[in-house]
Amino acid sequence: MALIHPRSLERWQEWRGSRRRIPGIHRVQIGAPQPAPGYVLHSRDGDGSARTLLGIDTADGAAHGGLPAVLPYVHGTVHVVTPAGVVPEELKGPGWRHERLSSPSAGLDRLGITAVLTLGWHLEVGRELHDWAHDAEIPGVVIQHDVLTPFAPPLPPEVTLLAWTEEDGAFHRAGRDDVEVRVVGSQRMWEARHDAAGAEADLEDRPVFLGQLDRIDLPRRTTLSAALSYCRSAGALYRPGAEETDRSSRIAHRALRARGIEFQDTTIPLAAQNRPVVSVLSADILEAAVRGLPAWVHAPRAPSWLDEQWARYGMRRVGSEPTPAPKVSADEPARLIAQILEGGA
Repeated sequence: MALIHPRSLERWQEWRGSRRRIPGIHRVQIGAPQPAPGYVLHSRDGDGSARTLLGIDTADGAAHGGLPAVLPYVHGTVHVVTPAGVVPEELKGPGWRHERLSSPSAGLDRLGITAVLTLGWHLEVGRELHDWAHDAEIPGVVIQHDVLTPFAPPLPPEVTLLAWTEEDGAFHRAGRDDVEVRVVGSQRMWEARHDAAGAEADLEDRPVFLGQLDRIDLPRRTTLSAALSYCRSAGALYRPGAEETDRSSRIAHRALRARGIEFQDTTIPLAAQNRPVVSVLSADILEAAVRGLPAWVHAPRAPSWLDEQWARYGMRRVGSEPTPAPKVSADEPARLIAQILEGGA
């Protein structure tokens, strides 16, 4: 199964809107801090003629997709646009200047930008930066930041995709003749391999099932039944996903607890554990395999497209041999990306 919307962002957004939880399903926490309005341009001077622009929409670690990791390898001047209030640690050093913007693209024409890098144009900053770059005829680059499904957002027009694998590149650009693919690998997997190098610890017997009730590309009945069936059969702990905070998720959590399922403390980082890992479809499965942990996928009565995704990533079902570790290149993807952005590769 190919991308449901390979070109039209508007149609993809309509689909996404149709999959959102019904109005009122999220509870607003009174007194909770709200995101600051506006945007910020973070700038750091460098050597040479290259002037790279990065767009970061969220402070979520996984969603960064390796964007901040590129910064140490960029030799020229670099600018980063973020929403106000979203300031990754990598942008807080003494070499950075910060300027408020009224919109993500305000004043960019004066900077002499030579390349733009984002996670895509499905969020606000990325959308405006790619629209601006396209109009200004500046090369746009998108970095793959997660496993791909048929419900991934389409790529912006006339960009270069930095893919994890050849297979991912072919999948994401299918139906497009305006997208170039460069395979750089996954920064996340590269870091996982190097973090795990030399690490030795006894494997804990009790596995953990990674909750994914918040996925909009899978029916909740699929993700919930997968969690329930595996946790009951294997005595596994259930680890709620970071976005499982809405009312529907809380109801599902109560149902799991009522059936005797124990929950894992999510303050313990997943990467700090030494447990077998199971989920429906997640890059965490691949990362666990890279770290040397047994990892599987599990989803009884799953939609047919899920089998295709499991096969593309080499993810193995519960009951078979563990998922093999994906190939990780010797070159750090962040270094390769910086070279591509500055014209050195």
